[in-house]
Amino acid sequence: APGPTDGKTRILFEGLSVNTTTHILLATYQGAEHLPEQLHSIEQQTFGHWHLWARDDGSTDATRNVLQAFAHRHPDRTTLLEGQGGGAARNFWALLQAVQPRTDHDLFAFCDQDDVWLSDKLERAVHWHTHQSGPATANLYCARTQVTDAQLRPLYLSPRPRRPLTLCNALVENIASGNTMVLNVPLLQAMKRIAADNMVLHDWSAYLAATACGGKVHFDPHPCLLYRQHSANVVGARKGLLQRAQRLGRLMKGGYRAWGDATEGALRDLAPLLTAESKGIARSFAAARHSTCGVQRLNHALRTGLARQGRSAQWAFWLAVLLGLV
Repeated sequence: APGPTDGKTRILFEGLSVNTTTHILLATYQGAEHLPEQLHSIEQQTFGHWHLWARDDGSTDATRNVLQAFAHRHPDRTTLLEGQGGGAARNFWALLQAVQPRTDHDLFAFCDQDDVWLSDKLERAVHWHTHQSGPATANLYCARTQVTDAQLRPLYLSPRPRRPLTLCNALVENIASGNTMVLNVPLLQAMKRIAADNMVLHDWSAYLAATACGGKVHFDPHPCLLYRQHSANVVGARKGLLQRAQRLGRLMKGGYRAWGDATEGALRDLAPLLTAESKGIARSFAAARHSTCGVQRLNHALRTGLARQGRSAQWAFWLAVLLGLV
């Protein structure tokens, strides 16, 4: 049964099949402290046609009890799965493999255990997918976040992308937090093709698959959730010179080379779905990584247009390509 609605929502979704469902993919681990607030925010969504798929990765705190209590309140709209300590990326990969659409118009929203969703989060995503993206291509919605401290006190808004959202960008960085992302059925089916070892992070892989397979990517400038920062974040929001220096140091030490290998593997997994343009870009990306001469690697990167969003990050990337570190 749908959750809370109002006149605006009914008009907004006029023409949308009542059988359309947004499947919420929630990966949990030791999340009992903040999970109740996240689940409550799901219950308060103005778009109420949702189904929660929660997979716990072997928690020893009260996380499973919290999930079971939620399932008791919503028995027809909750599916609980069990993991075995494989980590966040494997947890989301398993959720992607497990979830099955009910209709061709269903949507799939990644969910972190420690955020708080704004009440119109799903409404805004479903509106874009319903009225602007179309169901035929692998399309992705994402948005800004309101970054907060552990007590949900606002700190700053996450940045907006500066460059076009294309495969040339997706090959070298992700542009949005996974907790904001909502994908359609074609993008889900594409992501199911990616092997677990080739999925560096679920959100980066979603951005990669959407752009490689000719889909649309929409970045909503309106924040959709409170992104809580605390000591247990697996991947937190990064801001400031210290965080930039840490990323630069990881890049210059070759820390992203394994990610590049996984990205090439993901492109091979997606090969039957790649556009002709994407196939050419994938070949150039491989050449930019594997040519024996640094100048040749840099030339391939420049000709292809491989681009990170930030200016300093772009220069660091070119230097890393020249030195064979990516």
